[in-house]
Amino acid sequence: MGKSNAYLVSNPDLVILVDTGSSKNIKNLELALKQNELGISDIDFIIVTHAHSDHVGHLAEIKEKSDAKVLAHRSAVKYLKKGYTPFPEGTMLFSRIISKIGNRFFSSGGKFISVEPDIIIDEEYDLSTPELSVSIIHTPGHTSGSICVIINDESAIVGDTLFNVIPGTVYPPFAGDEEELIISWEKLLSTGCSTFYPGHGKPFSREEFSKCFEKRKGN
Repeated sequence: MGKSNAYLVSNPDLVILVDTGSSKNIKNLELALKQNELGISDIDFIIVTHAHSDHVGHLAEIKEKSDAKVLAHRSAVKYLKKGYTPFPEGTMLFSRIISKIGNRFFSSGGKFISVEPDIIIDEEYDLSTPELSVSIIHTPGHTSGSICVIINDESAIVGDTLFNVIPGTVYPPFAGDEEELIISWEKLLSTGCSTFYPGHGKPFSREEFSKCFEKRKGN
């Protein structure tokens, strides 16, 4: 969906969209829905993993067209209402430079159409049906309002709490609080999920995540 991934989770009783990508990419969503014999009006919930423009740039349009309820963490609400989130801090040399330049010269890049969330969560929230387990957990670190979606205790949709764009690591190049991030990683591993679906890059295994966690927790 543009600069980031969006994920469709559905069964006959529930249709969830996790993140919306950046703007001007609604055709990709419509195609994915059609392939699953769904339309945009079938979306029940839109879950915001965090309020960065590359993940919510399309949120306002999709919410309007679908009438879906938007769910976000309390710490993300002020940014969703404002329609702007600053660049997060970099965790690596190149990303620290990008963060400083971005916040100083390219503030317009973080803007999006503001949205009022319908459901505001704090630590955990459950959207399960008899046939589908969907739990949402608070995983601060990348941002204070970052959340992850756990499906059937097997799959985790993680937003930018994990990245898969740099060879050999799933550590995000941007994070507001790296100590909180490692605590959130520990929480994610405790779910027992076997596959992780990041906001950037392809899904990866628990083994790959665990290796990176072991390297990072001692730093």
